[in-house]
Amino acid sequence: MQFNRIYIIGAPGAGKGSLCAMLSADYNYHHLSVGDLLRHLARSNTLRPDIMRKIRGNDLLDTRDLIPILKNAIETLPPDIKERLLIDGIPRVLGQAGPVEDAIGSPDLVLFFNCPGAVAKERFLTRKIPGRNDNWVAFNVRYGHYYAENERIVEHYRARGVLVEVDTSGDFEESYDRLLDALRARGVMG
Repeated sequence: MQFNRIYIIGAPGAGKGSLCAMLSADYNYHHLSVGDLLRHLARSNTLRPDIMRKIRGNDLLDTRDLIPILKNAIETLPPDIKERLLIDGIPRVLGQAGPVEDAIGSPDLVLFFNCPGAVAKERFLTRKIPGRNDNWVAFNVRYGHYYAENERIVEHYRARGVLVEVDTSGDFEESYDRLLDALRARGVMG
């Protein structure tokens, strides 16, 4: 079975970036991190000032502002690359799901990286990502948004039969092994 478009959701610090980077390297997927894309565009000053302020303030972008950015990022990829995408960081609210899917395609699979808040917070506060101001205030704001919306997003994709939940509370190797086991059980990899 082909799983060419995979969305990844989870708390800040759940391992989305690092696990997707490894998965893309090992299994020839292109990892598109929505957060990294937005931060890159904000640094390049190519966006409207109000959008740049939201990105720099870790505020959620309006869906109508996010969609053209995502569409452009995907449309500019070479054809062979855009056919195997890991899209990390959408939807952030349930209301984004329909419009985003209409714009960039529905997911064949949604990976939910499930990680307890305390573990996610520790990772978030100890990681060093260039261009990020990862402090406890930023974590609390981002985790609050995640916590308020995630259950509805998870249930939405579970009801559609495309959700795969992965426990990412362990160290990197353990979490990656769990991810691969979950994907194999779903028939994504041999």
